Amino acid sequence: MGLIFITPIRLCSFLIKKTHLYLPDVDILMTHGPPLGFRDWVPKELQRVGCVELLNTVQKRVRPKLHAYGGIHEGYGIMTDGYTTFINSSTCTVSFQPTNPPIIFDLPNPGNS
Repeated sequence: MGLIFITPIRLCSFLIKKTHLYLPDVDILMTHGPPLGFRDWVPKELQRVGCVELLNTVQKRVRPKLHAYGGIHEGYGIMTDGYTTFINSSTCTVSFQPTNPPIIFDLPNPGNS
């Protein structure tokens, strides 16, 4: 099982380009911000703020079972694209109140390989 952590939002495309040779088989990917279109809507700005480079990396190259992030507080919750589960696990609300409950998830044990 592999784990990669990338932060913050503005460094997303830079770090993806720099880590492109170092991505092992990844089951869980953790980033500060979301990929474009997955729990990244900011109503006050009337726009999605996710990273398109991160979306392409997640769906076309890394293909983790789980992608967790929390930088966009308004996007708290879970989505899937049919392969990867995307979890925006921000504990704070848009007004920075730490009232969002934790999100608990299970991944199947890969067994003996």
